[in-house]
Amino acid sequence: MIRICWAMLFLLTGCQQKVNGPDEKQNERILWTFAVESEIYYSSPALSLNEETVYFGTSSGILAKQAANNALYAVAVATGQVLWKFPLGIKEVRSSPAVCADGSIAFVASERNSAAGPTVRDLLYRLSSNGQLQWTFNINPGLQATVDVGQSAPSVASDGVIYAAAGGLYAINPDGTCKWTQFQPAAEDIRNAPVIGKNGVLYFVYHNIPLTALDPTDGHTLWSCDLGVNDHVLASPAIGADGRIIVATNPGIVYAVAPTGEILWSFDTASIGYTCTLRSSPAIDEDGTIYLGTNTGNPASIFLALNPNGTVKWIFEPANLPGEVSSSHFDIYSSPAIGADGIIYFGQEFGRVYGLYPQNGEIQWMVETKSGITWSSPALSSAGTLFISDLSGRLYAIKTASQGLKAQAPWPKFKHDNQNSGAAGQ
Repeated sequence: MIRICWAMLFLLTGCQQKVNGPDEKQNERILWTFAVESEIYYSSPALSLNEETVYFGTSSGILAKQAANNALYAVAVATGQVLWKFPLGIKEVRSSPAVCADGSIAFVASERNSAAGPTVRDLLYRLSSNGQLQWTFNINPGLQATVDVGQSAPSVASDGVIYAAAGGLYAINPDGTCKWTQFQPAAEDIRNAPVIGKNGVLYFVYHNIPLTALDPTDGHTLWSCDLGVNDHVLASPAIGADGRIIVATNPGIVYAVAPTGEILWSFDTASIGYTCTLRSSPAIDEDGTIYLGTNTGNPASIFLALNPNGTVKWIFEPANLPGEVSSSHFDIYSSPAIGADGIIYFGQEFGRVYGLYPQNGEIQWMVETKSGITWSSPALSSAGTLFISDLSGRLYAIKTASQGLKAQAPWPKFKHDNQNSGAAGQ
């Protein structure tokens, strides 16, 4: 994956956006910021079950850079003060934390043997709610995965089993023992987070293998669906109300797949005149509308709303990016969140958080951050506070009018819910 991006240039140059500036209430909207010394490239915030604590981890934005002060942080939602941190040293949280039913936190940290060197191991951690280590499990013992697996965040089933992926998929019991593993001999790494259907079935995509459905009891393959994609799939699947699986692929094609494994439809961004890659994971609204962002767009990167049948509902194309920056660099890694009032929230690589109206994609408000937002996707508390982080190491608490996520939406955000469980129906 290319990790030197416009967000990094934004961070290095200190570029500030002056053209078509932020919402006039920006200072009122930002409730607090919490800054750490390391960068936050991959991690999306997760909220505790009582929404009093927000968790996130740190990692570098350049593969050849290796920080020595990475950590998993717990921050008070009300005040923005650190409650505790779990030091990781040179190990990077190249995933997003997930909160288990007992309040414990699961996340994956990767370790390299040098700043530009290959991965040495990928460890799945489980911490108690007060930051004490419960156990670790190496999910990359044979170094099957030698590239970053930052999008492969763990998911947590209703029975407490944690699913995490690197070179293969691991099912780890709540006590840290292995329930089963699943590998495809011809497959490359899993670079997206597995998701869990209401029936417990697991869905994920190998790098060069079809969308795969696994039985949760023993990990055997129920079906696989060839998407015709021999490329990265960095976006995680989303699950609709009828069980359909929505997959966004790196070549710019979105697929809807039935829960039995048949392709229902596909949509190619090139068909509407935009050549894009897709790294933003989809969100699905109550009426079946699908929202997601695009990257490396030509003539522009855009934010899309698709109807349930795969046709375009609307397109949001930015105008007046800072300085002389082309709208082709309006890249969106961040996955959207659907608020209780229907507003669509997401972050953007040149340092903006947007709220769009669902009817037409027009801007309700926009807030600027100090640096670019890469993979961090919003969490949205029932009090209306949006949490998102930027590459400079800042976590933001932003006031919205949405009282939490939209309960009627089957998949309202990245990893489904504010705990990043990755499980439908939780």
